[in-house]
Amino acid sequence: MWIRKNQRINVKKLNVQFINAKPFPHIVLTDFFTEKIEQVRTALLNEHFEEQNSDLYQFQQTDDCKNAVRPGLKEFHAFFGSIEFMVLISKITGTKLKSIDMSGFIYDDTDYLLPHDDRLEGRKIAYIVQLSKNFTKKDGGALQLFKENKVVKSVTPRFNSLIMFKVSPKSVHQVQEVLSDKKRMTLAGWFHG
Repeated sequence: MWIRKNQRINVKKLNVQFINAKPFPHIVLTDFFTEKIEQVRTALLNEHFEEQNSDLYQFQQTDDCKNAVRPGLKEFHAFFGSIEFMVLISKITGTKLKSIDMSGFIYDDTDYLLPHDDRLEGRKIAYIVQLSKNFTKKDGGALQLFKENKVVKSVTPRFNSLIMFKVSPKSVHQVQEVLSDKKRMTLAGWFHG
């Protein structure tokens, strides 16, 4: 199993926390996965990344991880898309889910993702699995949540965290520019309904 055995998952409590979070439904689960998550990070570092660059973003991205061949990453993708895990996430978010997509991302110094809301192609819940190490606020790279046109919450990258939020017209967010030579590494994508 990929979830820590000592991780107390009170689904009702997490559902209330998710629904009542401001500025829109979201949750940050720290130290969520077992130590096997380190194998996922190592496998991801060996994947092929393509530079992505437009007026909205600048980062490196892999293909969908369903095509991954490296064992740690392939197994994690299978777990993350499993019925068992999807049922758990459905209960936490109060949203019926049926599939995922997942890609790896690296944000280097000066990389960013400007404000957007993720609404596209049946996306219901956005997620980020943080594989970044040793980030502090001054390194940038925070996930920033907006209310109207103002950042009201920033989540500094923290290794082995799972962040999820409901995709809606109100779920405007961005990845703050990385301000150091540290790599902001994530697996991210969407649960589809």
